[in-house]
Amino acid sequence: MRTNRLPSSDPPRGLRPRRDCGAVDVSIQMLFGFMAVLLVMLVVFEAATYWHARNVFDEAAAEGARVAAAFDGDCAQGIAAAAAVVQRTAGSWAEGVGVTCTEAALVTVTVSGRTPGVLGNALGFRAHVTETAPKER
Repeated sequence: MRTNRLPSSDPPRGLRPRRDCGAVDVSIQMLFGFMAVLLVMLVVFEAATYWHARNVFDEAAAEGARVAAAFDGDCAQGIAAAAAVVQRTAGSWAEGVGVTCTEAALVTVTVSGRTPGVLGNALGFRAHVTETAPKER
């Protein structure tokens, strides 16, 4: 006597899907991709901190030149004004900032220092900004 058998749910031996062998390769690619994205983000953050520090130095140099170029102003007052702007705006990362001034027909104030780095000041760059103004007579 013959019995009717239901077809098996298992596919024939040659048609079985193989196990996923690409999981390790994908995770390594994701690791390198993540590291590349992280590096790009650090470069962008570093550029933003450099730009901000340069703007702070530019504002300080312009204020120092304005004060020193006034009719009753001199380089000592210009240096003090520029240092005050840097200290007020920059705060703790403005410790190594230097301000110089020369006075003639044009007053020139230069502010220079290191910009803050993204990784605890490990990367910072050197920024140098000079502003001039005609001396009032």
